[in-house]
Amino acid sequence: MDQLIGGPLSAACDAQVSLAKATSDFIETVGFENGKVRMVPFSFEKPEQIQQPDGSVKIESTAYEIKVPFISIVSVPTLQVTEVDVNFMMEVKSSFSEQTKDDRQASFEAEASGRIGPFSVRVKCQGSISSSKETQRKSDNSAKYDVTVKARQTGTPEGLSRVLDILQQSIAPVPAASEPKAA
Repeated sequence: MDQLIGGPLSAACDAQVSLAKATSDFIETVGFENGKVRMVPFSFEKPEQIQQPDGSVKIESTAYEIKVPFISIVSVPTLQVTEVDVNFMMEVKSSFSEQTKDDRQASFEAEASGRIGPFSVRVKCQGSISSSKETQRKSDNSAKYDVTVKARQTGTPEGLSRVLDILQQSIAPVPAASEPKAA
């Protein structure tokens, strides 16, 4: 019984270890490159209002560049085994299927004759005996075993959230280096 009930629980524990390792491997593979946080460069133009000396407003586009940690823009898999149901039902019908038949038969016959004085006696005896025996036994053993494991995507772990917050604070747009314009 300990193997029937403990086996699925041990397998669920092993599955949780595998899921945690998958999350760790994902962060290591996707989030880092050569031991440093993998950054993704973006560039964009932002329209800005520039006040002119005559009081008018001129709108010019300014080019910006930004580097974002790649791990902050992808979904990190954080699956966890959240529930394990082990249902074990066993039905035992204890009867055996065995059929035996035993027939026996015996008979005898005897005849005797004799004289007793002026009388003559003749005796005839006949007999038979039979026996029949039949036995039947059946056996049926059955078991049902049902294991349900539920895994769900959980929220981002607190430690990873804090790291992502720190990385988020390091994101700031910087004006792109302007190329010299040809005259």
